[in-house]
Amino acid sequence: MLKQEDIIYVSNAWPGDNKTSAHHIAEELAKNNRLLYVEASGQRAPRASARDYKKIVQKLRKAWNRPRKITENVFLYSPLILPFHKYGIVRKINDRLLKMFMKRSSRQLSFNDPILWIVLPHYAAVIGKVKAKGIVYYCVDEYASQPNVDTEAIKEMEAIVLEHADVVFAVSEKLVENKRAKHDNVYLSTHGVDIDHFARARDGDGHLPRDIAEIPRPIAGFFGLIEDWIDLDLIRYLSESLPDVSFVFIGSVVQPIGDLANRENVYFLGHKAYETLPEYLRAFDVGLLPYKLNEQVINSNPKKLKEYLSGGKPVVSVRVREVERYGDLVYIADGREQFCDLVREAIDSDSPDASVRRAVAVEQESWGKKVERISDIVARHIAVGRE
Repeated sequence: MLKQEDIIYVSNAWPGDNKTSAHHIAEELAKNNRLLYVEASGQRAPRASARDYKKIVQKLRKAWNRPRKITENVFLYSPLILPFHKYGIVRKINDRLLKMFMKRSSRQLSFNDPILWIVLPHYAAVIGKVKAKGIVYYCVDEYASQPNVDTEAIKEMEAIVLEHADVVFAVSEKLVENKRAKHDNVYLSTHGVDIDHFARARDGDGHLPRDIAEIPRPIAGFFGLIEDWIDLDLIRYLSESLPDVSFVFIGSVVQPIGDLANRENVYFLGHKAYETLPEYLRAFDVGLLPYKLNEQVINSNPKKLKEYLSGGKPVVSVRVREVERYGDLVYIADGREQFCDLVREAIDSDSPDASVRRAVAVEQESWGKKVERISDIVARHIAVGRE
């Protein structure tokens, strides 16, 4: 493991609406190193919504604060940058803002010769603002394919990160292929899973939160952001075709859901704390990965797949390359009719033995083991302290 390093870690909001792979990796790194966790504002321009307005107000308030200690080794900081990345003048302003904010924060924490660990490439301007012993780019998405972003601007900024990074990690084979066209040191690093946490879902006698306990079984469930990449037309078809199944969605809804909100067997329970997710997963009879097969999803590695499996739950998914790694454990659908049939099959054919097989399949995939491997690779490319 990396040890006694100072790491400037540029990622999404801490802890955010949804605990991401970046949060898990940061937590593991912080067990042996100091982290200045830099909360990066979004890649897309803000929309006229209460959610975006709230984020802007919070960002303005935080930008002038000192880094805030949130755990023994993690210091949280939210610099101010303008989210209109397509404009060259805005990127120049952001460059100057980041130079001022990052130098000040590093000085306040006495961070000397840190590792710069970048998860979100639209903060490319942070490169060169502090003297770093090396740069890690940890790529979890095809960012230029995300909804409502300026594709060309994101590509330009990611190109800067790739040019300067010493080592690059990507969470899917497709992303590895894409980044290897632009960098020599690219490694596959698939998602881990919080095994002890999600294994709690296998306790059949455990607590169920009241809002899901009252929903009729069987339950086909999903947790995560209800974003543009969730196929609401597929959900609508499933709810119509399987009227005896309850379809439950746990997470913030950030796209219009139309008439789905009024369907008798569709439930949107809103955002739930990460700590409570195993209790909700316990109520699922099957976990869903109901994505649109767009460029972003094709390049993705759904983190919740291993969370469902660790909880012993059957999973039905659209065909994504990284999901196919677990093809002997997961029901993979080509088309909505097959997806519907497989939801029924997954519910009807489940068994305690099958539940155990799923959990065992991911028991060596902990985040701790993932970060051990990452640390070994980082040490090949950057002079670091080691245990």
